[in-house]
Amino acid sequence: MDKKLKMSLLIILGGYISSLGFYFIWYWTKGYYLFNEMRYSDTYLLEIAVVVFAITVIYIFSFLFILSARSVQKFWTSFFLVSIITLLTFFLIPSSYYASYHFEKAKNKLRIERDKEKVRTEKKRMKEIEAKLNEANKKNYTSKKFIKGLQASLKSERKENVKLRKQLNETIRKTKSLEEEHKTKEDVVEQAKSNKEFSKIKINSEVVKTDSDTKSQEIIFKVQITSSSTRLSTNSPQFKGLKNVWEYKDSGLYKYTVGNQKDLKSASALQSEFRRKGFSGAFVVAFKNGKRIPVREAKRLLN
Repeated sequence: MDKKLKMSLLIILGGYISSLGFYFIWYWTKGYYLFNEMRYSDTYLLEIAVVVFAITVIYIFSFLFILSARSVQKFWTSFFLVSIITLLTFFLIPSSYYASYHFEKAKNKLRIERDKEKVRTEKKRMKEIEAKLNEANKKNYTSKKFIKGLQASLKSERKENVKLRKQLNETIRKTKSLEEEHKTKEDVVEQAKSNKEFSKIKINSEVVKTDSDTKSQEIIFKVQITSSSTRLSTNSPQFKGLKNVWEYKDSGLYKYTVGNQKDLKSASALQSEFRRKGFSGAFVVAFKNGKRIPVREAKRLLN
């Protein structure tokens, strides 16, 4: 193989590996959590495969272009071309993800507005029908068939209104679930900063307390170790023999925590200990009077 062509191939290979490395690092630190509520749990492998295939195709075409055009087989020309492709990859991958996220969020808002407009329209129609019915009663219409027809129409409209209300509530619930997941991601980032300072602190001897002790405190920090769409028993293998695991329900999921700490410092140390024990997804959550609140808000209230 020609020396220039070999050098160009090495440059393309380096850019290809850099693009894949950047994608996987960004995906597992931000992308996966950002869209955890916007996809089915078994589609992330297909998503990764599509992105890897696209990156591979781009660099294969780049190699074929350099192979066919001698003018770009020089070292600096090839390096400049591959660098541009790599930088574009670095920019386009996160941009496409964030664009998809904002598009989904905007679509949900538009759906909510449409449902609200339908509800307002149905309410207006119900009022009109009720007004006609009242007018008929005042004038004492002799036609009972006409009145029964109006009553049947009103009943049908009410059923439709109930159906639309259910759809609206479901859409609002999904939107709140997305916002809660995004807030949880921010809490994890905030906790990661605290872990650097308190990773060597030993676990407080009073790690586990009863549920009644938790509710008696104004602000309490716990470590969430897992969550499930179905309720787990206390002897579930997922708890790895832990006792006094506390359960609470949030956004339609059953979530399980341990610990009952009064400050973020102790909770962060407890989080590090449970991660070493195999709960790699453990993170700190905050409660005020038994109600879940963001960790940032808990820190602000304590300060």
